[in-house]
Amino acid sequence: MLLATDLHAGNVLRARRRPWLVIDPKPFVGDAAYDATQHLLNTLDRVHADPAGATRSFAERLGLDARRVRQWLFARLAAEPRASWRTGAARLAMSLRS
Repeated sequence: MLLATDLHAGNVLRARRRPWLVIDPKPFVGDAAYDATQHLLNTLDRVHADPAGATRSFAERLGLDARRVRQWLFARLAAEPRASWRTGAARLAMSLRS
């Protein structure tokens, strides 16, 4: 599947030809569940408040497997630079383990 890999609110615009237009893609071929993680990383307050609920709700809206989204989010958080571990990335990653 072709992914955008930089999907976030700043890259989604209202458009005349379609209700929404995604701009500034960083194309990559991969798992659709991976693409969902960028939005979740941009809404970390919501994810910190309810990790399982936030990932499940977002995956359901996208028609994706919530377990795969959660696993990709875990992988991305675990791979964050060590400096971000102090901001809770490692703790959040541990809460997403399955």
